Order: sequence, then C-alpha cells, then structure tokens
Amino acid sequence: MEKVIYREQPETNLEDSETKNLPLQWYAIYTRARHEVVVTKQIAYLGYQPFLPKRKRFSQRRDRRKIIETPLFPGYVFAKLTPTNFNKLLGLPGAVRILGDKGKPIPIPEEEIESVRILVEAEAEIEPHPYLREGDKVRIVSGPLKGAVGWLLRVEPRRSLLVVSVNILNRSVAVELGDDVVEKY
Repeated sequence: MEKVIYREQPETNLEDSETKNLPLQWYAIYTRARHEVVVTKQIAYLGYQPFLPKRKRFSQRRDRRKIIETPLFPGYVFAKLTPTNFNKLLGLPGAVRILGDKGKPIPIPEEEIESVRILVEAEAEIEPHPYLREGDKVRIVSGPLKGAVGWLLRVEPRRSLLVVSVNILNRSVAVELGDDVVEKY
C-alpha cells in the first residue's frame, strides 16, 4: 500500500481573481525517481489537472510473468495550470522542477498532450521510442487512434511506425500502423 502525505489545503484555488485571466496550460514536472504516482495524487489534491500516462508491460517474476503498469515517461508528470501556481507545485514532496529553458518553464502544446492521451486510452501496444526530429508529421485518420498526431518512421513496406513526441521532454512513444491509416499533417 502506498503511503501518501498531503500538505494542508491550499490557501487559494483556481477561482482566485489573479488566476482567472491567465490561461491554463500543460507543463511537465520532473519528479524524484519513482515518485510519479505520489506527485500526481498531490497535484489532483491541490485542485489541478494532472496527467500521468502509463503503459502495460510484462514483468518477469520468479515463478510467473505479470502485467504491470509503469509510467510511459519515467520521472515526469504533466499538469494543467497557470504560471502563478508554480511555487505550490514545486513545494510538493517528490516534485523537483518544471521543465523549461534557462529556468523559465515552457508550456507543452495541447496537441502533444492530447495525442499521448489518445494513444494511452486506446490501449494500443505502445513503447518508449528514441526522440526523433526527422520524418513527416502525420495524423491518424481512421481506427481507434484517429486524431493522434505524430511523426512517421518507415520500418518496412506497407507498415509504418508512428512516433508521438513530447518536445520538452525529448521523449517519444511509438505504435505500429498500416500505411493507409495516416495522412500528412
């Protein structure tokens, strides 16, 4: 059983006048090793929208193989919030920093988060893939993954490997598809 320690209820919430005018955006929070679930629960407790994409994989035990869920991006949790909420998040046990450039957090485009969410919810066999910058940007046009946007990496004739990347993490996930279900984006 996981033990989660929560801090006191926040003094302000998302309805405060100072946060009403600022748009909610997705940010990546770097966590301590194996603290993704704890940080996700604490973000939700504070009233923000967390997202921890997970994948199912086999784990070899002494006497059997077991299916377990592990974070798709180990060490990272996503949260939808405003810049005024950064200090509250960084005060959470297990949260290390918000990813950005030169100390300034950079928001993640909604399209990237939604594409990862579509892949995870479709329960397709997804696996981490090396981050790629090259290749055509494509959108899946049919099937259970319809609407996901990513980059296409050819593997063999009539088969494609779609790679959905989260740029700020320099991480990607891959799913194998037929050529007929993707179109150039």
